[in-house]
Amino acid sequence: MKKLLFIIFLMVFSFAITANAKKPKVVWPKAVLTLKDGTVLNGYLQNDIHFMKKNIYFSETQKGKDVKYKIVDIKSLEVDNALQDGKKRTFILIDEDPTFQYLATVIYKGKHVTGYMQPFAFENTITSRTFTGIPYVAGTTYSGCRSYDYKVDGGKLVYYWMLFEDKKINSKREKYSQKKLLKKIKDKFKDYPAVAEEVEKRGLTAEQIHEDPTILLEILDKSLQ
Repeated sequence: MKKLLFIIFLMVFSFAITANAKKPKVVWPKAVLTLKDGTVLNGYLQNDIHFMKKNIYFSETQKGKDVKYKIVDIKSLEVDNALQDGKKRTFILIDEDPTFQYLATVIYKGKHVTGYMQPFAFENTITSRTFTGIPYVAGTTYSGCRSYDYKVDGGKLVYYWMLFEDKKINSKREKYSQKKLLKKIKDKFKDYPAVAEEVEKRGLTAEQIHEDPTILLEILDKSLQ
């Protein structure tokens, strides 16, 4: 009986510690929000930049009540230390496709080529089945990702690269052989064969491009000059 009471005591004590544990303090980044109607707001972005799918949450004070804004109403959003590199980044609305509008930042500006990066969250939902065979969601995890696009002389936006911010995930998910890498680049730059030719000439690897995807845009821009 004493042993049972002791086990119950430990369970209650453990629960009390968990319940009273302080939540980590969230420090929202400073930001400047400019709407299409000309309104300019100085304050704080109160959501992770990877979760700007349809809306953002913005407050004029660090601990103030957040207000939801649709991204389709946003002209630009400047965020301090957005990519955890100490730099300010300005995100603009990419609305070429009415069915898929998103906020992205310019990462490369050459003579003919402009590159964009969209941060987003990759959702991995784990499903399982009950003893009756009915599936249910067992859990969902999110991973920070970056999608890269380019334009040539203001033309159509073209997607060309995607990577996870977790290097371990990248190394497991995209172990490109040189043959597979060249095939991918030829597809993404099919109107500009000089890009794949230069990658092959230099012997660039997928890992090197993961470190800096703008290297492909530099090659493209140089080939057009």
